[in-house]
Formats: sequence, structure tokens, C-alpha cells
Amino acid sequence: MSTANPLQPPARSRRRTTLCIAAICLTLAAGTAAVATLGSGNKNAAATKPDAAASAPLEFAEGDIYRVKAQALARTIQVSGTLMPLTQAMVKSTVSGAVHRVLVREGEAVRQGAVVAEIDTTDASARLEAAQADQAERRARLAIAERNRDTNQTLLQQQFISQNAFDQLNSTQQANEAAVRWADAQVKLASKAIDDALVRAPISGTVAKRFVNGGERVSPEAPIVSLVDLSRMELEATVPASEVAAVVAGQAVQFTVDGFDTRAFIGRVERINPVAEAGSRAIKVFVTVPNPDGALRGGMFAQGAVTLAKTGEVPAIPLAAVFEEAGQSYVFTVEDGKLVKRAVALGQRDEATGMVALSSGVAEGVPVVRIRMNGLKAGAPAVLRSAPPKPAPPAQG
Repeated sequence: MSTANPLQPPARSRRRTTLCIAAICLTLAAGTAAVATLGSGNKNAAATKPDAAASAPLEFAEGDIYRVKAQALARTIQVSGTLMPLTQAMVKSTVSGAVHRVLVREGEAVRQGAVVAEIDTTDASARLEAAQADQAERRARLAIAERNRDTNQTLLQQQFISQNAFDQLNSTQQANEAAVRWADAQVKLASKAIDDALVRAPISGTVAKRFVNGGERVSPEAPIVSLVDLSRMELEATVPASEVAAVVAGQAVQFTVDGFDTRAFIGRVERINPVAEAGSRAIKVFVTVPNPDGALRGGMFAQGAVTLAKTGEVPAIPLAAVFEEAGQSYVFTVEDGKLVKRAVALGQRDEATGMVALSSGVAEGVPVVRIRMNGLKAGAPAVLRSAPPKPAPPAQG
């Protein structure tokens, strides 16, 4: 007969405790495995994301690509300045008087010789009448002096008068002749004053400014109107002293003007200032510009370039497509579905068009990336996105 130990639990309790411990261990093991599996899955997912991003090709639109082609380039110097009419005239009064009326307004076209203003001629007419009266009196005196001289010349031949008396009469006649010439001049001046009261345009052009109105009184040299001839304009621009040696009269200048969008105007170098500007040390050049349609106006700002020399047809690319690294120029091309980094040798630059000649490195027809993008890498997948097809025109029913 066995005796039970009071300090030990019953056998059934021991078995129940052992089962609980085993269950707890299995639960912990399963949780550890799940955590390990989850961590491994996150690592794999994180590892696959860059690969997926790296495999996505870069897409370039037609506007992002430039296919190398041959074209003519020009060596130019950038210039800018203000356009002014080549021929201008300030019409002034040459007589004093009240302005009767002004016949033109700003913006009106006038022809050479046309009357632009009328000045009251009351005073001028009175002076003309006085000059004509004085002229008539002096001519009458001259006629009397000439008759006396002729009569006394006969008496002198007959020795009825002395030579001294005849010489006095001859001097009187000559003095009267001079007086008549003076009176004739006064009549001409008075007549001219009346003609000048009709102020005429000295050139054909357009009225730029009107300075007086009817009823105002003007004095000689007072401005009446200013005229400009817009058929030929002049661009006054400055060129650096280091570049002016390459500028000669007759060179073409292509420029644009604010307000005309992309319209290009052409002029030619007419004159070159022989003295540099005191402050900037730049040289002024004067460019004449034909303006047959009158589109250009005085005071407009123009920007352009003087063409110094031109090349033949050479392969060229946009300057924006060229990258620099350690003194070497290179471009990115799209070839066989990937980006290719190619070193290039550059030639003449055309600042006006933003193009540069290619001496070597890329053949004609190869697509070159023309836009500035960060992170371009050689070997990266790249494709050219084709332009969407144009919609078909509606059927004519």
C-alpha cells in the first residue's frame, strides 16, 4: 500500500500543466515564423520596387528630340537699340503773327509743299504796301534824274555847262538807281513774308507732333509741327569694341521688334561711329531699315544680330542639347531603345538661332535629346512617343 506525497500535485494536474506549456511554445514558434515571413516579404517587395522603376523607359515626345540635319549657320553679334525715322523735320514759322489755322493733326500724312498752317497776313500786307509805295517814289526820282543827266550831257558837249556840274548830276542819278534797288529788295522781303505766312511741309511724311493751335501768336523760329518720314528707319545700336573690327558697312542685320511677335526685319549697317562711348567703351553703329509699309514707328525697341559670316550646309544641333563635363562636350541620343552618351566636337555657333555646328560625334538623322533633364544616364531605357494621328476630316455629305 502506497502512501501519496502531499507536496506533489496529482498526476492529472501534472499532465494538464505539461500540455499548457507545450501549447504556449507552439504558439510562440508560430508567431516567430510569421514575423520572419513578413519581414522577408517586405524585403523582397522593397527590393523589387527599384527594379520595376528602373525598368520603366523614359518617353520623349517629338518636341523633346532633335534629329541632326545639315543647315547653314551664321556668326553673329547681338545688338539692340531704338528705332528712329531716318528723315525728320521741325517745321518752324519764319514770320511773326497770329496763327489763323493749323490744317493738319498728329498722325496725318502730308506731301512736300502742302500747306500745314496759315498765319495772319494783315501786318505783312501793310508792310508790302508801304514797300511798294516807297519803290514807286524812288523809281519816279530815278526817272527825273535820268532825264536831267541826258539833257545836261548834251549841254556839256556844247560846252554850255562845266564838267563838274555834269558829274554832280550823274552822281545824283546813280544814287537814285541804288535807292530803287533798295526799294525793290524791300518789296521782295514783304512779298516773301506774305508767302511765308502759308507754312508748307519741307518733306513728305507724317505729322508727329503739333505745337500750336489757331488763335495763338507765334514769333520767327517758333515750332509749328514736326514731320517724320517712316519709309526708312534707322537703328542706333552699340557693339563691343572687341567685336567692332569685324563689323563693316553693308553687313546684314536681322532683328525683331517688341509688339510684332516673331516677325523678322532686315536692315544693313550704314555707318560706324569712329569714337567709342566714354562710359561703356562700346562703338555705335547705325543700321538703315526699309519700312515701305510704315509698320515700324519711331522709339520702338529692337533686338537682333549683325551677320558677320555664314557657313555652308553643316550638321547642327541646338545649343540646349549640349552638356559639358570636365571640358568635354557631349549629348544624349536615343538609339536601340536606350540613352547613349556621345562625346561631340563643336564648331561655329549661331547665337541668333541657338544652333551649333557638329564637327564630329553624331551622324545626321540621329535623334538627340534637346531638353534639359536631370538624371539622364547612359544605358537607361528610352522610347520615342509618336504623335497622335490627326483626326480625319468630316465626310462631305
